[in-house]
Amino acid sequence: MFSTNYKVRIDDINYGGHMGNERALVIFQQTRMDWLNSLGFDEINIGDGKGTIQLESHVYYLKEVVLGEELLCYVKEVEFGKSYFDIFYEVKNQSDEIVLKGSTRMMAFDYERKRVGRIPKVFKEKIDKI
Repeated sequence: MFSTNYKVRIDDINYGGHMGNERALVIFQQTRMDWLNSLGFDEINIGDGKGTIQLESHVYYLKEVVLGEELLCYVKEVEFGKSYFDIFYEVKNQSDEIVLKGSTRMMAFDYERKRVGRIPKVFKEKIDKI
């Protein structure tokens, strides 16, 4: 569906010499931002004055990731619920092995009014065409 690159930096590495567990969410966010940008949106604008807000996340750690690795990050699928959408991610290393996978549940959020809103029709229609 969508892919982007991510190079593992020094601030991604923990005291164990590999990528810290919290960095998976940073990679998912960067992948999500690049994907939204490719569609003409961003995290604070998915149409109708709405942005996105994350409700939950799931991460599966499958392989060790080290400094300098080049990762290929995918948005594999998007599923819509009544008031939310789930984004499914997959991250591979240069050997084409899946190192991370997971998902985030997102809602439309009106940052001006500070409240949850409906997913904009223009956003959903654009995703459905992919």
